[in-house]
Amino acid sequence: MPTLSRPSRTLMRPSASSKLPKVFLQLPPSFRSFHASPQPRSLDSVLIATHGVLEGLHSFTGLPWAYTLPLTALAIRTILILPIGINSRRAAQKQLDLMPLMNAWQHQFRKQSIQEVGHLGPDAANQFVKDKMKKKKKELYSRYSCGTWKHYLPFVQLPIWMVAVETIRKMCGAHDGLLKWIESMFISTNANESVASTDLDLGSLLLEPSFATEGALWFPNLLIPDPVLILPFMLSGSILLNLSGQGRPKTVFMRRLMNSLKVVALAIIPLTLQMPSAMLVYWTSSSLLAYGQAKILDIFMPIRKPVAPCKGGQPVRYAGTRES
Repeated sequence: MPTLSRPSRTLMRPSASSKLPKVFLQLPPSFRSFHASPQPRSLDSVLIATHGVLEGLHSFTGLPWAYTLPLTALAIRTILILPIGINSRRAAQKQLDLMPLMNAWQHQFRKQSIQEVGHLGPDAANQFVKDKMKKKKKELYSRYSCGTWKHYLPFVQLPIWMVAVETIRKMCGAHDGLLKWIESMFISTNANESVASTDLDLGSLLLEPSFATEGALWFPNLLIPDPVLILPFMLSGSILLNLSGQGRPKTVFMRRLMNSLKVVALAIIPLTLQMPSAMLVYWTSSSLLAYGQAKILDIFMPIRKPVAPCKGGQPVRYAGTRES
């Protein structure tokens, strides 16, 4: 009589495809294949990941997209942008605190320049002090972890913002924006043609039909431009508010730059009249949150003024002596 063997456990296990994320199974074939076909670009992978974050936040909160988009902007600014702003502000404060020490070293280097290169003229002495101060400044900033490069940390938020806006653009079914154009500059023509179909598949995958019904107030459909044209003016006003909150520029170059940015802020109005409302809602929310975040940092982490050096006074006249 033949014996019956117990079925192997491997036959009882679920297939590997059942364990894969649903988003992965919905990707185009070129994203899921493992052969020599063109691989997905890194930007597409970033857009898919950002789309997953937006979808997850929308499902978790249960809010309409008109409120999920500002909530997403708040989450991004709180988790990613705020720590960068705090780090940059601390570095700026340390640099101001080091100014008295820098002034003391400058005085010492001036005395040293007179002894070593004073016979070469004032130009050589000034260059000597400049070189010494540059080296000492780099040494002190490195010791106290407040390098000049930290002034540029806030610019990190620009690519983060561009990725978020590009993802929302894809969810609206709109044409490619600035980020895609920048990426195309680093890709050959043949590569652009080979991934054209992939872009179409990705656009259909990220398209969010619920944008059409989950608006609010005067913009019930987030897929179309604002019918009342209020959102473009709100966006321009929020940008101008951020620019005016930075105070009066001290140099001519900064004044010209600030005036140029104000002109760009006004030009935003006609440039965004045909932009989907979803993008305007996110952009305006992010701009207003940036202004609020800057004001909160001004309250809780104000930049203290540096200690001013003592001004030279009149010669001290002692009792019993005569001023010559």
